[in-house]
Amino acid sequence: MKKGLVFFLALAMVLSFSAAALATNGYQLIGIGQLQKSMGGAVTAAPRDAMTAITNPAGMSRIGSRADFSMEAFMPVRSVDFTGGGLTGGEKTEGGTDMYGIPAIGWTAPTSREGLYFGGGMYGTSGLGVDYGEVTSLAGANLDGMLAGFGMNCNGAACNDVKFDGHSAIMFWKMAPTLAWNINEQASVGFSLNLDYQSVAITQKFLQVPFWDNPASPTTAIQQDIIFDLGRGTSQFGYGFTLGGLYDINPMVTIGAMYSSKQSFSEAEFRVGSGDIAGYNGAVGLPGTYKLDLEYPPQLAIGVAIRPIENLLVAVDFKQIYWSETHDKVAFSGPAGSFNPSFNPTGSSTSTELNFGWEDQTVYALGVVYTVNSDLDISAGYNQGEAPIDEADVFNNLVFPAIVETHYTLGADYKLGSHWGVGLTYMKAKSEEITGTGDVPAGMQAATPYTADSGVNISLEEDSYGMQLSYRF
Repeated sequence: MKKGLVFFLALAMVLSFSAAALATNGYQLIGIGQLQKSMGGAVTAAPRDAMTAITNPAGMSRIGSRADFSMEAFMPVRSVDFTGGGLTGGEKTEGGTDMYGIPAIGWTAPTSREGLYFGGGMYGTSGLGVDYGEVTSLAGANLDGMLAGFGMNCNGAACNDVKFDGHSAIMFWKMAPTLAWNINEQASVGFSLNLDYQSVAITQKFLQVPFWDNPASPTTAIQQDIIFDLGRGTSQFGYGFTLGGLYDINPMVTIGAMYSSKQSFSEAEFRVGSGDIAGYNGAVGLPGTYKLDLEYPPQLAIGVAIRPIENLLVAVDFKQIYWSETHDKVAFSGPAGSFNPSFNPTGSSTSTELNFGWEDQTVYALGVVYTVNSDLDISAGYNQGEAPIDEADVFNNLVFPAIVETHYTLGADYKLGSHWGVGLTYMKAKSEEITGTGDVPAGMQAATPYTADSGVNISLEEDSYGMQLSYRF
């Protein structure tokens, strides 16, 4: 009865997982659960708990019968800063909740067939979010001075301040029923069916943007709004799969590999009101249902685990996340006549593209576990992955600051008797910032006084503390 109650409470916490600003490797966590995170995510060849259903399902046949529940307090600090040069001269703001809870639960047990294990779980794996208040992105006085140099003004009057308002919330978790098989004493394979859930909400507004009255031969600037308001969060279910393998070269060295397919989702549907989608790529502000085709990228990981001495484990991972397949250009569509084709270079009267510009990401991870005694392990990890966006992508990712690259982790795992165990982990993601250079879309440069360089600075840093409870049957 008590075990059933614990499972029910853990399940409820996973299902209530709120959208979080989890911009680590892109917006994917470096590790699922605290034992993985304490090793910097270098776990492809070194499974330690039931969270391996996500990172290498073959590991489910090597960890014994167990259940694991992890909860993490994740604390990001992110900002957008319009105080730089060029056409900025605005304000800086930090935004969003400063603490999020990230749960994960998994289990595994042998089947009646020798060497075959079944398990799975539900895991919060990814997310991203900001919540910026409305700030000045370009002071009206600055705009007056710039236009005066052309002998112009804002339609015969002093210019108003240009304002920015932004919000995003993307949540992603997986349920992963898994089969793993020890083929022989050296080799194991595993398959995980990924049943996914995703929620998306995006709002980005630039108010009082100065547009030329005639881009070919302007005489004045007319201030208008650019509004992209998908603020009502959606829910989509998706699917994919994960394959994994482990092979013991000798008692000291194990190699592992994992491939996760693209996670396919139905289109996210948003009901928007009049004027909620206006000015972006010729959007005319029609109300109705708009659709966003956002999926999750495939990835590949290869790892090596070495035990140079009995009480020391060293693991190294190489991972490739193919963000460009799903987050470079994202299809977006609306009702008939919702876009003016003359101002929509990447679409038609019913559709366009959101040019996020994300590139594939290479991640390197190193993890070390030292067994102090039969009850206590201590661990440390390092994770490095170049951000999927750079200076040329800032303007299109003001509410998606997925730019942290370097992570350091420390952890400890202590056995509480013959069945229970507890793990504690701390992670620090080093502060990163990027200033927009060559990032203003060409269409906006032609239609407004904006030049190629936005000069906008985005930043992100992260800390997290986590605890994991384990039960060995």
